[in-house]
Amino acid sequence: MSASVPDDRLAQAKALVMAAFREPQRADALLAEAEALVRAAARAAPADPRPLTCLGAVLCDRGHYRRAAAALRRAVRLQSDDRSTYFNLGVALLNVGQQAEAMAAFRHAASLRAAPISWTAYFDPHAQ
Repeated sequence: MSASVPDDRLAQAKALVMAAFREPQRADALLAEAEALVRAAARAAPADPRPLTCLGAVLCDRGHYRRAAAALRRAVRLQSDDRSTYFNLGVALLNVGQQAEAMAAFRHAASLRAAPISWTAYFDPHAQ
């Protein structure tokens, strides 16, 4: 995906997610808006793993871990080399009880660099 409307949508979605953490009273609405933007970016660029990585982060933040894992597995199949893909997959899998697979995803994430356009899902390791 070249720098284009899908990249603009991802940047806008990232800003909304960051705003959701600063404004918890509006978090649900901001995350829903971010989800709509990344879904539109994914439709516009179906062969690009970056929108799926961002979708996985938003879905994790919204508590939709199974759907997040599905999106992130699609990003992996599209050969994502983004640290955020694997970190977010680890978060999603850990939250659905797949600890061994989650730990493998976290280990793989540690060997990669994050893409500037992506972000990681909120994760509290002490909450498990």
